[in-house]
Amino acid sequence: MATSSYVGIDVSKDRLDVAVLGKERVWQVENTQEGIVQLVQRLEELQPELIVVEATGGYQRAVVEALFWAGLAVAVVNPARVRQFARAYGLLAKTDKLDAQVLAVFGQKVQPRRYESKSEAGKHLSALLVRRRQLDEMLKAEQNRLRTISQSLKDSVQRMISTLKAEKKSLDEQIQQFVAEQEAWQEQQKILKSAPGVGKVTTATLLAELPELGKMDRKKIAALVGVAPMNYDSGKKRGYRKTKGGRGDVRSVLYMATLVATRRNPLIRTQYQHLLKRGKLKKVALIACMRKFLTILNAMLRDRQPFRCAACA
Repeated sequence: MATSSYVGIDVSKDRLDVAVLGKERVWQVENTQEGIVQLVQRLEELQPELIVVEATGGYQRAVVEALFWAGLAVAVVNPARVRQFARAYGLLAKTDKLDAQVLAVFGQKVQPRRYESKSEAGKHLSALLVRRRQLDEMLKAEQNRLRTISQSLKDSVQRMISTLKAEKKSLDEQIQQFVAEQEAWQEQQKILKSAPGVGKVTTATLLAELPELGKMDRKKIAALVGVAPMNYDSGKKRGYRKTKGGRGDVRSVLYMATLVATRRNPLIRTQYQHLLKRGKLKKVALIACMRKFLTILNAMLRDRQPFRCAACA
């Protein structure tokens, strides 16, 4: 029998703490395949309105996927957002059991967006992109060390830099080959690449990390990525508009793509120059162009049309 119950699950490496809104008792299961199967069976009997799980560096993935494929409504939420909510409610203490209860309350009051599972291809591409970012970070760290390390150790750092560059190149080839093999992505890939400024890495990231592109209106997609400006006004004071939250991985590649587009994409270049002439700071102008570029890409996929503009002719 369906109920309006809300469930919070606090996730750690070894354990899942589970709380049902309105019930004091919190139970635990191991964060293993067996424990997750037990949890899913119990929650299938309860049929809650929503299950809220905190994102905890990947430890939540197995339970979230299991709940989703069992047909249960589940949401994955940002821990910082939940802590802000808890403070607003005066819930200052923090334990795994209390966190699970707070998550249940958060689900009822905030109604976070429901989780949608990626395709198997999307998951694999995401994993490849995560590894690419890791290699990129290690490469930058070694390049920075090269500037300050003693002369006697520079050969060691150079060898590591060469190894990382070779590994990154190999991984880029794997990513491009994998994307090319996915028939479902061929049309989207062709449309996205038609926009000046969008390269192979940006295309792969958008396909894997932003499957909602082309399926939402411009305001929702901007908020989802984290490029929608937020007001900071009070009384007569008009504060600076800021962007925050959203999908950091998507935002990072969109930033680089927009940087290229300010030079090569006529629509983005025109807006960027116009904003600079109006006295906007370069960073502010670039963020505004990111939002416009995302809107353009969203419309392109929505209408299934490649990039077009009169100035490109």
